[in-house]
Amino acid sequence: MLPLAKLWTFVGQSFVPFAAAWIYFVRNGSNEGVLISKAYFGVLITLCVGAVLVWTLALYVRAAKLQHSSVIIPPNTTFEELGSRNLVVSWGTLIVFGLAVIVSLAAFGLRYGESRIHYWDDNKPLAGSFFESRKAAHRIGCARQPCFAVSSRSGTSEGVAEYIPYVTDGFVAFLIALCCGGNGVIVSFRH
Repeated sequence: MLPLAKLWTFVGQSFVPFAAAWIYFVRNGSNEGVLISKAYFGVLITLCVGAVLVWTLALYVRAAKLQHSSVIIPPNTTFEELGSRNLVVSWGTLIVFGLAVIVSLAAFGLRYGESRIHYWDDNKPLAGSFFESRKAAHRIGCARQPCFAVSSRSGTSEGVAEYIPYVTDGFVAFLIALCCGGNGVIVSFRH
């Protein structure tokens, strides 16, 4: 169980300052297209961290249940050891890590939600909303990349992410499913 606890602590404690800095960066800047692209990568990184944390927690809960442990959440190995646990630190760590993921997803998701798909070198979006512009990109298709960008590339030729139908938002959907699956496993272990 110690390797799971160390992974839990390392990933969570590494993510909290990273997320705070990345949120600041995504909320402040001059080029909207670059900021939206950075928000997309923030969503991906946050979902990856969320998946690692939730699956680490699920495996730890499973191991704790099998050992009939009274404490089923991982310790924060920076402040605790498996033999001497402080429930305030353990639960506080769980809450901080969970809130960091939720706040990051909200911040990055809101910024990425401003995305309108554009032709690669066009300043006008394919449609006026997040979902409609994606539907238009899927309907149009792409024979040779790069075809689309997640936002306007005006003012810069670099830093704006390419939008690849089925792939760009497909990664997000896959990671959301992975996080939800881990949560479902935790709930099933609790009974």
